[in-house]
Amino acid sequence: MKKVRNIVTMVCALAAAAALWMLAGPQFLKFRGGAVPLGPEDDPAQAQGEYVSREVAYPVASYVAEYYSGDPDRAKDYGYVVYDADRKNFFCIRESDQRDGDYASLLYNLELMAELRATKDMTPAVVEGSLELMDQAGIERALAALEESEIVSRYYELRGDESYYESYADTYYGDEYGKVLEEMGQVLYDGAAQAEWYCIESGSVNGLAISDMWICVLAAGLSVLIALGSLVSLIAGGKSDRGARPADTASAMERFLYEQRGWVEEWCRYSLGRASRSAYIAVAIWVVLLGALGYFIKMPTQKIFVFYLPLGLLLGELTALFILWVQKGQSKPKKILKRMAKHIRKAFPAPGAQEEFAEDFLKAGEEWAFREKKKDSMLYGRLGDRYWSSFWGHGVPTIVDVSKLERVEPETISGSVRSGKVRVSYESYVANFYYQGTALYDNADKAFTFQTLSGRAGFLALAVKKGVDGVKIRES
Repeated sequence: MKKVRNIVTMVCALAAAAALWMLAGPQFLKFRGGAVPLGPEDDPAQAQGEYVSREVAYPVASYVAEYYSGDPDRAKDYGYVVYDADRKNFFCIRESDQRDGDYASLLYNLELMAELRATKDMTPAVVEGSLELMDQAGIERALAALEESEIVSRYYELRGDESYYESYADTYYGDEYGKVLEEMGQVLYDGAAQAEWYCIESGSVNGLAISDMWICVLAAGLSVLIALGSLVSLIAGGKSDRGARPADTASAMERFLYEQRGWVEEWCRYSLGRASRSAYIAVAIWVVLLGALGYFIKMPTQKIFVFYLPLGLLLGELTALFILWVQKGQSKPKKILKRMAKHIRKAFPAPGAQEEFAEDFLKAGEEWAFREKKKDSMLYGRLGDRYWSSFWGHGVPTIVDVSKLERVEPETISGSVRSGKVRVSYESYVANFYYQGTALYDNADKAFTFQTLSGRAGFLALAVKKGVDGVKIRES
């Protein structure tokens, strides 16, 4: 079963990693290669689709490129029409509302008079993103923004009256920035058509946001690591490390602990298997939850596949690894056996008492053993001649001294506890042990707790079969 889980995990993790890499891998490689500066002599057509950087000195118009879904009054991304003084044409950039301050500031300063511009910071901004050819709808939005631009409108107004233009030309175009704006206005005034428009989408590579890209790559990388871990576990085969059987001359405690390792390892394997199922469920819940969130808030399909689903997978895998890590730490046979030996030493501090207990336990054999395994617990014990003992899966024992025992009484304990906003009912089945001199209405001296009625019934039947002179055992 463990091999099947490892194979399924490995195949699913590799499939997820491959799918995510197909979505974001090529863009990630371009991004990690760094933005290539696009100089005045470079042909934009040759750089189409590449991750480039470009100085933005003359943003002359702005427009809303995209609104938040379901909120037509809230802009998500802004587009800026930028004049290229070297090529004497225009290109666009697209920037999120939260990061457009530099471009908005430059645009505001360029709208001022030359005298005021001299007091402003006109340092060009730098945009990094992939260079893409704009479609007709994008070009029309850019042209509409130019028509509404205050910088362009002012030039047209001034050119409408030659004397008015000569009077105010120096006011607006008397500095180096003004000369470029005047040149731009003349290009538009002459009506020269621009055949191709390019746009740089800031923080994006081929339409994929850098943040989304990182989510995809991190999720893919973690999936690969999980696949490798499953492969290593598959090759290792989960072999038991029980060591050599102690010699007959070894101490009774050594032989006792070795004999317990069988059911302890069985419980550890069961617990890890249960944790694996919980891990799979955690991954599925996170993926479905994030995918549904993206769908219900009406995100574009591409955004769901490159952000919400990969984020759900990443969070799910991290949750799954945490679950397995915690359970792995609790499911170490050596650790459980060490805890078992510690509790036995505590229960029998007198010299030789531990050996006496271990000899009694080993002498009883499997004939007098009882066990109960449920989804969240494991109980194993034996009825010896001197001691009756039970051990939980975590190694903590309950030991009854039969020489002091007077009677055994069954009890059913039920109730409810509050968990959050709901109450959870519980029920357990107990075998209470009363030593000589302990009244029935007093608390029991010892108790074995079972999760099922059949588990307790089986133990009581075994206790009756064992038989102890003078000890009353009530089976129901």
